[in-house]
Amino acid sequence: MTIFEPGVQYKDLDGSVHADRDDNQNATDYLRNHHHISGNCFVLGIQVYSSVHNVREHTLTVRFLHSNVGGYDNIQEKMKAEGDALALNEIEIDMPYNEFFGLFKRFSLTLSPNGLLEGKSYAAI
Repeated sequence: MTIFEPGVQYKDLDGSVHADRDDNQNATDYLRNHHHISGNCFVLGIQVYSSVHNVREHTLTVRFLHSNVGGYDNIQEKMKAEGDALALNEIEIDMPYNEFFGLFKRFSLTLSPNGLLEGKSYAAI
């Protein structure tokens, strides 16, 4: 089984991400239009990875985890029924920066050494 979490070699910086889906195209729409997932599949998770190679190519390696509802009324019901045995389809592609960030209306990322500042108040001077 694979655990849905970020992974890098040293984890010098830790933080969090928040994003708002774009009104015109979300990740599910993108995959339906460009990578032929079926109309009853939905993206449930996105993992993004960047390395020196990606930066040179102006891309991000993006793994989309998607599934259909498989006879259930909604994806939450399927997840509850399947529990730890949840099976998801993966599509991993290199996406240009503008295509990836174009999936979001807003995208915010925070990083600090070992997550030191995460959730902390500070006064900007």
